[in-house]
Amino acid sequence: MTTGARPHAPPRSSAWPWARRLPLTARPGCVAEARSCTLGFLADVPDSMVVADAVLLVSELVGNAVRHTGAPRWLLLIRAPGLLRIEVGDASPRPPLPRPPQGAEQEGGLGLFLLNRLALCWGWRPSGPGKVVWCDLRLPAP
Repeated sequence: MTTGARPHAPPRSSAWPWARRLPLTARPGCVAEARSCTLGFLADVPDSMVVADAVLLVSELVGNAVRHTGAPRWLLLIRAPGLLRIEVGDASPRPPLPRPPQGAEQEGGLGLFLLNRLALCWGWRPSGPGKVVWCDLRLPAP
């Protein structure tokens, strides 16, 4: 969209939690697709800064799965009253390791730093032959 408007949220039942799952592969555009999915899922959230934080964290988690494992598997977004859980599955069993942020001329090192700053909490868990990296964000009431 060139207008900057967010897509309308699809009608939902009143039952919680709400969830959306997006299968991922390491194809070009998968990070942009994950951001778009997140924007649509949060279209009814009135606080644009919270939505921007969620989109940034999705970009970082999916980008890290592509960059460090080469095998992102899925994005799962789960909403409950006042909370958003973001999960990204990948095919690597290696835990995420913090790195110091790189200088302005280099990429990398900000993903886990951003998780620490923006998320209520975050972590990872083994999942089959790989792992899931997750984080929680506080959402305003719809």
